[in-house]
Amino acid sequence: MTEKAPTHLENTIAIRNRMLNVLSGMDDSLDQTTQNESWSTREIIYHLSDTPAGGLGALFQGMISNRVLEFDLTPDLTNVTSDRQKTTLQDGVADLISILDQIESVVSEATLESLEETTVMCHHLSRETDEVRSLENLLRGLFARHWIAHLEQLELLKRELGK
Repeated sequence: MTEKAPTHLENTIAIRNRMLNVLSGMDDSLDQTTQNESWSTREIIYHLSDTPAGGLGALFQGMISNRVLEFDLTPDLTNVTSDRQKTTLQDGVADLISILDQIESVVSEATLESLEETTVMCHHLSRETDEVRSLENLLRGLFARHWIAHLEQLELLKRELGK
Protein backbone atom coordinates (compact mmCIF):
# COMPACT_ATOMS: atom_id res chain seq x y z
CA MET A 1 0.00 0.00 0.00
CA THR A 2 1.22 3.50 -0.74
CA GLU A 3 1.00 6.76 1.14
CA LYS A 4 -1.84 7.88 -1.18
CA ALA A 5 -3.92 4.70 -0.94
CA PRO A 6 -4.64 5.07 2.80
CA THR A 7 -5.89 8.59 2.14
CA HIS A 8 -8.40 7.25 -0.36
CA LEU A 9 -9.35 4.48 2.04
CA GLU A 10 -9.81 7.02 4.84
CA ASN A 11 -11.91 9.19 2.50
CA THR A 12 -14.08 6.23 1.59
CA ILE A 13 -14.65 5.29 5.23
CA ALA A 14 -15.34 8.91 6.23
CA ILE A 15 -17.78 9.38 3.34
CA ARG A 16 -19.57 6.15 4.27
CA ASN A 17 -19.93 7.22 7.91
CA ARG A 18 -21.07 10.72 7.01
CA MET A 19 -23.57 9.34 4.49
CA LEU A 20 -25.07 6.90 6.99
CA ASN A 21 -25.32 9.67 9.58
CA VAL A 22 -27.01 12.21 7.31
CA LEU A 23 -29.46 9.70 5.84
CA SER A 24 -30.48 8.41 9.26
CA GLY A 25 -34.03 9.53 10.00
CA MET A 26 -34.80 10.63 6.44
CA ASP A 27 -37.18 7.69 5.70
CA ASP A 28 -40.33 9.79 5.73
CA SER A 29 -38.91 12.67 3.69
CA LEU A 30 -37.31 10.83 0.80
CA ASP A 31 -39.06 12.94 -1.84
CA GLN A 32 -39.34 16.26 -0.04
CA THR A 33 -37.53 19.39 -1.14
CA THR A 34 -37.27 22.86 0.33
CA GLN A 35 -37.28 26.39 -0.97
CA ASN A 36 -33.47 26.43 -0.92
CA GLU A 37 -32.93 22.86 -2.10
CA SER A 38 -34.55 21.67 -5.33
CA TRP A 39 -33.27 18.08 -5.19
CA SER A 40 -34.82 15.49 -2.89
CA THR A 41 -32.94 12.88 -0.90
CA ARG A 42 -33.97 10.23 -3.45
CA GLU A 43 -32.64 12.34 -6.33
CA ILE A 44 -29.31 12.91 -4.60
CA ILE A 45 -28.96 9.21 -3.73
CA TYR A 46 -29.54 8.07 -7.30
CA HIS A 47 -27.45 10.87 -8.76
CA LEU A 48 -24.53 9.59 -6.68
CA SER A 49 -25.23 5.92 -7.30
CA ASP A 50 -25.43 6.26 -11.07
CA THR A 51 -22.96 9.02 -11.97
CA PRO A 52 -21.43 7.82 -14.14
CA ALA A 53 -23.87 5.22 -15.43
CA GLY A 54 -23.29 1.98 -13.56
CA GLY A 55 -21.64 3.76 -10.63
CA LEU A 56 -18.13 4.72 -9.65
CA GLY A 57 -17.38 1.36 -8.04
CA ALA A 58 -17.96 -0.49 -11.30
CA LEU A 59 -16.01 2.15 -13.21
CA PHE A 60 -12.99 1.88 -10.89
CA GLN A 61 -13.07 -1.93 -10.93
CA GLY A 62 -13.33 -1.86 -14.71
CA MET A 63 -10.39 0.52 -14.95
CA ILE A 64 -8.16 -1.67 -12.74
CA SER A 65 -9.03 -4.78 -14.76
CA ASN A 66 -8.67 -2.93 -18.10
CA ARG A 67 -12.27 -3.81 -19.01
CA VAL A 68 -13.32 -0.13 -19.07
CA LEU A 69 -11.30 2.18 -21.29
CA GLU A 70 -13.80 5.02 -21.63
CA PHE A 71 -17.01 6.33 -20.09
CA ASP A 72 -19.60 9.04 -20.57
CA LEU A 73 -20.13 11.69 -17.92
CA THR A 74 -23.31 13.74 -17.90
CA PRO A 75 -23.64 16.10 -14.93
CA ASP A 76 -26.74 17.05 -12.99
CA LEU A 77 -28.90 14.01 -13.72
CA THR A 78 -31.07 12.69 -10.88
CA ASN A 79 -31.20 9.21 -12.45
CA VAL A 80 -34.58 8.56 -10.82
CA THR A 81 -36.48 6.00 -12.87
CA SER A 82 -40.01 4.71 -12.34
CA ASP A 83 -38.54 1.68 -10.55
CA ARG A 84 -36.36 3.85 -8.33
CA GLN A 85 -39.38 6.00 -7.50
CA LYS A 86 -40.78 2.94 -5.71
CA THR A 87 -37.68 2.23 -3.60
CA THR A 88 -37.22 2.87 0.10
CA LEU A 89 -34.45 4.81 1.77
CA GLN A 90 -32.91 1.49 2.79
CA ASP A 91 -32.80 0.42 -0.88
CA GLY A 92 -30.98 3.62 -1.83
CA VAL A 93 -28.56 3.32 1.08
CA ALA A 94 -27.84 -0.29 0.07
CA ASP A 95 -27.00 0.88 -3.46
CA LEU A 96 -24.59 3.50 -2.12
CA ILE A 97 -22.99 1.03 0.32
CA SER A 98 -22.41 -1.42 -2.53
CA ILE A 99 -20.60 1.29 -4.50
CA LEU A 100 -18.54 2.29 -1.47
CA ASP A 101 -17.62 -1.37 -0.89
CA GLN A 102 -16.38 -1.59 -4.49
CA ILE A 103 -14.37 1.62 -4.12
CA GLU A 104 -12.90 0.43 -0.82
CA SER A 105 -11.85 -2.84 -2.47
CA VAL A 106 -10.10 -0.99 -5.30
CA VAL A 107 -8.24 1.48 -3.08
CA SER A 108 -7.27 -1.22 -0.56
CA GLU A 109 -5.35 -3.05 -3.27
CA ALA A 110 -4.08 -0.03 -5.21
CA THR A 111 -0.49 1.05 -5.44
CA LEU A 112 0.72 4.58 -6.04
CA GLU A 113 1.75 3.49 -9.51
CA SER A 114 -1.63 1.95 -10.34
CA LEU A 115 -3.50 5.02 -9.09
CA GLU A 116 -1.49 7.32 -11.30
CA GLU A 117 -1.02 5.10 -14.35
CA THR A 118 -4.48 3.56 -14.65
CA THR A 119 -6.38 5.88 -16.97
CA VAL A 120 -9.67 6.10 -18.79
CA MET A 121 -11.08 8.38 -21.47
CA CYS A 122 -13.82 10.54 -19.98
CA HIS A 123 -16.38 11.90 -22.45
CA HIS A 124 -17.90 15.04 -20.89
CA LEU A 125 -21.17 15.05 -22.79
CA SER A 126 -22.39 18.46 -21.60
CA ARG A 127 -19.09 20.14 -22.46
CA GLU A 128 -18.57 18.09 -25.60
CA THR A 129 -14.98 17.39 -24.57
CA ASP A 130 -12.93 14.27 -24.00
CA GLU A 131 -10.06 13.96 -21.57
CA VAL A 132 -7.91 11.24 -20.11
CA ARG A 133 -8.42 10.83 -16.37
CA SER A 134 -6.30 8.78 -13.99
CA LEU A 135 -7.79 6.69 -11.22
CA GLU A 136 -6.07 9.06 -8.79
CA ASN A 137 -7.79 12.05 -10.38
CA LEU A 138 -11.21 10.36 -10.36
CA LEU A 139 -10.87 9.27 -6.72
CA ARG A 140 -10.08 12.81 -5.64
CA GLY A 141 -12.58 14.60 -7.88
CA LEU A 142 -15.51 12.59 -9.14
CA PHE A 143 -15.58 10.54 -5.96
CA ALA A 144 -14.38 12.49 -2.91
CA ARG A 145 -15.09 16.09 -3.90
CA HIS A 146 -18.34 15.25 -5.69
CA TRP A 147 -19.75 12.98 -2.99
CA ILE A 148 -18.77 15.35 -0.17
CA ALA A 149 -20.49 18.24 -1.98
CA HIS A 150 -23.69 16.20 -2.19
CA LEU A 151 -23.39 15.09 1.44
CA GLU A 152 -23.26 18.78 2.34
CA GLN A 153 -26.36 19.25 0.18
CA LEU A 154 -28.11 16.42 2.08
CA GLU A 155 -27.08 17.89 5.43
CA LEU A 156 -28.59 21.24 4.46
CA LEU A 157 -31.77 19.57 3.23
CA LYS A 158 -32.04 17.59 6.46
CA ARG A 159 -31.64 20.74 8.57
CA GLU A 160 -34.18 22.64 6.48
CA LEU A 161 -36.66 19.79 6.83
CA GLY A 162 -36.16 19.88 10.60
CA LYS A 163 -34.82 16.33 10.83
